[in-house]
Amino acid sequence: MTSSRSRRLLGLYALFMLVIAFGYARYDGYLMDGDGTAFLDISQALTDGHAGLAINGYWNPGYPAVLAAVRIAVHPTRWTEMAMARYTNVAIFGLAILACLFFTAGLVRLRAQRGPGEPGAAVPDWALHLLGLALLTMSAGRELPLTAVRSDTLLMVLLLLAMGLGLRLQAGSGFWAWPVLGATLGCAYLVKSFAFLPSLFLLLAVLIFGLTRKGSERTKIVSGAVVTGIVFAAIAGPYVVAISRQLGHLSTGDSARLNYCYFIDQTPRWHEWYLHDLGHAVGTFTHPEAVIAAPPPVFSFAAHPVGTFPLWFDPAYWTVGLTPHFWLKGHVERLIRCTELFVRYLLGRPEAFVLLGVMLAFGAIWPRRRASLVGGPAVVWGLLMLGIYFPIDLQERYLMAPFLLVLLPLFAWLQRREGNEGERVRWIAGALVVSFAGIAAMQAVSYLAECRRLEPSAHRGEAGYNPEMNPMAEALDAMGLKPGDKIACFGDTACYLDHQWARLAGAQILAEVETPNNADPQQVWDSIPDKHSVTEPLQKMGLRFIVTKFANSVRKPEGWVQLGDSDFFAYPLEAASR
Repeated sequence: MTSSRSRRLLGLYALFMLVIAFGYARYDGYLMDGDGTAFLDISQALTDGHAGLAINGYWNPGYPAVLAAVRIAVHPTRWTEMAMARYTNVAIFGLAILACLFFTAGLVRLRAQRGPGEPGAAVPDWALHLLGLALLTMSAGRELPLTAVRSDTLLMVLLLLAMGLGLRLQAGSGFWAWPVLGATLGCAYLVKSFAFLPSLFLLLAVLIFGLTRKGSERTKIVSGAVVTGIVFAAIAGPYVVAISRQLGHLSTGDSARLNYCYFIDQTPRWHEWYLHDLGHAVGTFTHPEAVIAAPPPVFSFAAHPVGTFPLWFDPAYWTVGLTPHFWLKGHVERLIRCTELFVRYLLGRPEAFVLLGVMLAFGAIWPRRRASLVGGPAVVWGLLMLGIYFPIDLQERYLMAPFLLVLLPLFAWLQRREGNEGERVRWIAGALVVSFAGIAAMQAVSYLAECRRLEPSAHRGEAGYNPEMNPMAEALDAMGLKPGDKIACFGDTACYLDHQWARLAGAQILAEVETPNNADPQQVWDSIPDKHSVTEPLQKMGLRFIVTKFANSVRKPEGWVQLGDSDFFAYPLEAASR
């Protein structure tokens, strides 16, 4: 395929990917959790002049800052901000397309320099680019859904960009790439604290490699690594200082501490101190949530009233003092679980490995010269990321960046044999990649067509509309709830599964009525002999309603008002006082 035709093919496919991304944002189903609500909370705090709330030991401010920039431009209401977040994710996906092409272009450039180049490669340059785009297309409907308000796609953009810069530096790019690399790694850390460790390892590896060189090459690499480190520190350093001061100890983010406690030490996720069960973790909580009634326990978050649900908005604050403790059995159990998840992940995504196997079966060969293994640092970096996640908390959405960093160089390494057999391998490789890209696109189109067919006609055009959450919030509005009012949640579904309903209603959850051992809220409420023991402390806090979800909405407990046609109910605290 000529270079002009390949550019046209890639351009058309990238444009079609954006159309698909827009379709996902427009038609795909509602997908939200407490993480997304926290990001929306931080983005609004930034636009409202409360930038201090972006200093958070658990959620980094990079992705909320992007949402805040869009928020300033389009001025969404609380009813339309879900659509704003989805279309922002489309723009981020567009950046992911460019970052992926930037990364594969670096592989192509280095392959032309150190390997056999385009004529000797089993996978043509255009096919390598198209393969990366096809993998991204599939990820938009699987690991990295555009409907989720999460930072993982933006992090992937920056990691691919960083390694693309690294490949260009290997190929002899100018000194400009060093500070840009530092800025990219710094921004990656601001998006997610996880990026700090891979960035640090990359900087140290480059510095050590430079020190092993001689002459002008040594000076160039070492000075470049130092400049990269300075720029990285200039961007990441102020945030590290800010959260360290907030938490009272040196920290690049407390998500690693909490995840170790939750997943290795098996500390219960919420109200650990009250349950007197820290698993195998240790410590004394500095400022836990207050218990204002029991039983059932009623928790107040008035001591740190930030975000829609303070306990989820800033878990690092509420758990200061909780300290991980090494527990070998916990590590073994977690390694088994993460191994199972990783195997399921690979078995559920066999397409690229089938392509690789077919190409090898039809005559593609691995290079015999080490210099031809272009992108080796990308493979090592991707495996390092996998190694950081693997022992503690491995989730599918974490894997796409390492997947691309490892897999695409493997395809770039493949070489063809001499003669007609080698030409046949190149033709087969190109045909397979085109078929894979077409299947990925058609699967997305088929799925979106079905989503559009099932979309309620009454709400066509409302991206992110939820047929339960939106009417529920509207019903609270009709009951007199005003933006800024304080309420209580009751039960795991209303409090933890998804509390976006509270943000939609413009309310803040300032207290929780807990259901011990995940009990049914209706049974817990019926078991309370004196309801005033629960309602009076909440009334004294100035709360307007208790909101919960009853599994059996036919039998409505006395005093509760059904919210629309949903299974959610509100208990007016003002009425209870009369």
